[in-house]
Amino acid sequence: MNWFVDKFILPYDSVQLFMQIFIVAAEILIGLALIGGLFTTPAAAFSLVLQIMFVCTTGLYLGTFWMVFAGIAVLIGAGRTLGLDYYFMPFLKAQWKKLPFVRKLYIYND
Repeated sequence: MNWFVDKFILPYDSVQLFMQIFIVAAEILIGLALIGGLFTTPAAAFSLVLQIMFVCTTGLYLGTFWMVFAGIAVLIGAGRTLGLDYYFMPFLKAQWKKLPFVRKLYIYND
């Protein structure tokens, strides 16, 4: 991780600025998705990726140790019951199954 940061991020000011903006925007979007319960599984997976990246660069402290377990717990699908995923995912699945290239790949119709 140190090699990547030293060779690809630190030498270029534009890459540093892009990474800072990307990380802040990703954290805000992940937080909003988890609060609203929309796309909880991809948001939790991306939060785990960010957490692993932070652990590799700063270390795992007791204050951030619980975030790994929280991300795994939400990854299982916590937003399907009380979040927007309960309403949006069946709609998204119905729209997905209407696409021609997807329709011919389905073996069973439900």
